[in-house]
Formats: sequence, C-alpha cells, structure tokens
Amino acid sequence: MRPGPACHTSGVTRSLGPVLPDRLLSRLMAPATASPPDTAILLATIDPYGWAHPALVSYAEIVAFDAARLRLALHVGTRSSRHLRESGRATLVFADAELCVYVKVEALALAGARGVPNLARFELLVRDVLEDHAEGEEAGARLATGLT
Repeated sequence: MRPGPACHTSGVTRSLGPVLPDRLLSRLMAPATASPPDTAILLATIDPYGWAHPALVSYAEIVAFDAARLRLALHVGTRSSRHLRESGRATLVFADAELCVYVKVEALALAGARGVPNLARFELLVRDVLEDHAEGEEAGARLATGLT
C-alpha cells in the first residue's frame, strides 16, 4: 500500500465523495491491527453557539462497517456526545504522515449498549470526504507525524 498525500500547512482539498478511501477504510475496519496505536483523531462538533468544538478520540472508539458507515462510541457525559445528539453533524480529521482526510458525517444517536450505561453510541453516515494535498510551491510539504 502506497502512502497517500499527508496534511500540509496550507494546501488544496478535493472531494473524494461520500465514501472513505481504501487506506482509511482498512484502518477503521480493523483498528486493533491496521491503525497506528498511538495516533489520535480530531472530532469536531458544533456547540449550541455555532462554535467548533474539538475533541480527540482514538481508533479504538471508531469502527467502519463499510465505506459509508461508521460507529462511534463516546462517554455519555461529554460535550461532544451532547453536540452530536443536538446537531447531528461532525467532522473527523485523520491527519498523519501517511494520510490527511476530513470526513464530514451525519450522526444518528443509537440506544445505549447493554451493560455499559456510560457509553453513548452513534452511527455516522459519511456525507463527504475531503483529501488535503500540497500543490505548486508547497508540493512535497507534509506532516512528519500525527497527533499522539
């Protein structure tokens, strides 16, 4: 598997449509084996005042069913889980040395998991995937690592 473009300090984004690219899908379908174990994912939700609310989540909290559907688990009392229930929208940022994509999703709150009352579960429907890459004078610029 050849690494794709990685995030840059400033670049150009292009839409890949409403499906995850294969290199991200493989990470999310088997997060224990295919994803970087210490890499964080930025989850951006919108608070009631219209401000972006960033939070860091791990690959252990997200799993893909297919290229258009994800499942996310958060602590039930977090602002992020409240914002997801209220707005139904979020953006996930996957940014490291091999990958830089912004995944825009609609979130559907699911019933709590049996025996785990402190877990808020969401089904995330992929609406657009933006890939970031450098062009022109910035070609070749990229992140050396992701958030850890």
